[in-house]
Amino acid sequence: MVCIAQLRQDIMKINNAINTKMYGRGLIRQKVCFLEEENIILIIANNQRVPALAALDSKDRTATRLFDMTLLKEFSERLKEELSITLGLSIKCILKDYDPVCELAVTTIVLEKRIIDKK
Repeated sequence: MVCIAQLRQDIMKINNAINTKMYGRGLIRQKVCFLEEENIILIIANNQRVPALAALDSKDRTATRLFDMTLLKEFSERLKEELSITLGLSIKCILKDYDPVCELAVTTIVLEKRIIDKK
């Protein structure tokens, strides 16, 4: 049986570490939620916009959106690998999006199988 509190902490630690490596800063706040029936983990995180992209947003939002999508894809790949290796999670896919105005990211982790036993 999985200890949900520990799993939640481990996921937050890994998510923050990858964010720090990729963007040079940690998350302001994050929350991990489990949707047991759907075998889904949600991560909702607040983080500051990368300064270079923030500076370009008002000039060419289309270009910065392309950078955002590329960074989100790379982040998702790194997160999937780290969660699989470190926590042994069997992940079907990871979907992530980021709103630069709200500085809010939502990550959806779809698992291959249930990790929480129903009693």
